[in-house]
Amino acid sequence: MSHIKLTGIQIENYRSFKASQAIPFIDPSYGKPISIIGYNNVGKTTLMNSILYGLQYKYVSPNSFTIDDFHNRDINNIPKIILGVESSVEYKYCGEKQANMTGYHKLDIITDGDQISGGKVECFFENSFEDRTKNYNAFGALRYFNIFYINFHNIKDEIVTQKSSWGNIKSFLGKHIQKLISEDSEMNEKKDTFHQSLKVTTETVLEGSKIKNFIEAINKNYVSNLRNQACHIEFGLPNYEDIFLQMLFKIGLNGDQENLVPINHFGDGYISMFIMAVIQAIAEFSEDDKCLFLFEEPESFLHENHQEYFYNNVLCKLAENGHQVIYTTHSDKMIDPFNTRSIVRLDMNENNETIVSYSKPSNEFEFSNQGTSEPDETTGEIITYKEYNQFIKSIEPNLNRILFSKKVILVEGPNDVLVYKEIIRKKVLEAVENNDTIIDKDLYARTFLNFENISIVCHHGKTTAIYLTELCKHFGIDYFVINDWDFEEDDISIEHVVELTDLRASQLYRSQQDSNRKGMLTNNWNLLQSARNSQIHFNVKKLESVIGHNSDNKNSLQIWNLIKSDDFVISHNLFPQRLSDFIGLQNLNINNSGEEVEDLQLT
Repeated sequence: MSHIKLTGIQIENYRSFKASQAIPFIDPSYGKPISIIGYNNVGKTTLMNSILYGLQYKYVSPNSFTIDDFHNRDINNIPKIILGVESSVEYKYCGEKQANMTGYHKLDIITDGDQISGGKVECFFENSFEDRTKNYNAFGALRYFNIFYINFHNIKDEIVTQKSSWGNIKSFLGKHIQKLISEDSEMNEKKDTFHQSLKVTTETVLEGSKIKNFIEAINKNYVSNLRNQACHIEFGLPNYEDIFLQMLFKIGLNGDQENLVPINHFGDGYISMFIMAVIQAIAEFSEDDKCLFLFEEPESFLHENHQEYFYNNVLCKLAENGHQVIYTTHSDKMIDPFNTRSIVRLDMNENNETIVSYSKPSNEFEFSNQGTSEPDETTGEIITYKEYNQFIKSIEPNLNRILFSKKVILVEGPNDVLVYKEIIRKKVLEAVENNDTIIDKDLYARTFLNFENISIVCHHGKTTAIYLTELCKHFGIDYFVINDWDFEEDDISIEHVVELTDLRASQLYRSQQDSNRKGMLTNNWNLLQSARNSQIHFNVKKLESVIGHNSDNKNSLQIWNLIKSDDFVISHNLFPQRLSDFIGLQNLNINNSGEEVEDLQLT
């Protein structure tokens, strides 16, 4: 029984990765698949490639890497990859040598200072640069373990079983079929019988046919072209082992077993479902082995319902059976928000370098973890069934926008979403007014938040806002909170409440006779404690007061007409400097020559 698992990986100077980032992988015994999440172009595929190179699933040679793989295309930024692996010890086909992938697989790229001169991966039992013991049994050991990599972006390529012109098999399905054939002793015993019966059948069919005469004519001319050297041409089927790689999977729709359609004639979604079945079959045939499954965005071409089905019925089932599953995803339907210890979240820092913003498995990898927040002390999770009501109302509808955004603006209600989207558009338009490099300034302003991966999320109340800020901190997501203060400034000032270290012991709290006022004050204080001062803004007394909507009717159309009017002024009380800094308006404040222009007026 073979088994293999990854314990962790460390990446440095490889593509978008600059500073060393270490990711420990949770042990397969935990029973959950490992998801790698993050917004577009954050480095998820780079991480997956690092795993494939560390395993030598992607073979490393002097030509495997170019200057484009060096961070910022700088020859001095030599990529470093260290992959921790644990495996069983298996005997190779010769019956004498052993295959063992346990150790630290280290990528070594050699340069002469100007260009790349070589590259290799070596495995060591110790993760150090001194007194290292090389694991020679790791060389050529990959084929003795069940490792399956599927890129769902190229789903049709994954069902191609034929060999390439170089004699290689690229798809996971072709490799697995080839492995089954080579290991099936009963099938190999039938080889000679198959060849003999096939030869007789072929000769019988071709006897007296035009194609046989055509082949004989080719043979005659070929002998002549070779200066009458003896040769024999035979037109037949491929070699025994290759015949099965030339065969096609065919599907009979609605149970029709007569009119079969090749699987590659179907759409990508249908093929994805077929691949699901293949993966499940592989797992069923590998009951005694513990496999490693690596998937790139398996939700591709699947509707949300089938994404959730794939996650629960395939990915989770594989993990529950002891296989290790590592996959990248853009979908909140492909993760379990109530169980985040198997989630790895990637982000970009201010220098556009990939960092690990969240990684909290229970096991330890020898490299320091880059996670930024601690799980809940009692449950180990930030989202629990205790807060299920809040989860359904505010988190579940917004989970995708929270997890896959670079920054999140949390606002109180629908009108806040309406107002802040519009005033941000106006502020961006104002900032790029003198920038001639932007052709369609209005379009740029309307899509600014989308381009910068900034989402506006409605939390519907301060209690939920606190919950969402803790969720953002848990995953290392940058956030900004906007709420109504619910009091007049001369009644209860924000500055006064900020200074209180113990609200309930304060004279301000004890002097409140109305329980509703005490509750609102408590919510404000709790929110101030949860969010950092630079990441929160209160509209006094409420949003409608600040924008000049002097009516108890919160009609969105009236508010929209108000903020779209020429007389509407965006005040500092509505759009503070710290919100401007949060969304990065200062970075837009340049003209077409690259020179800074005057500061934006926030009042």
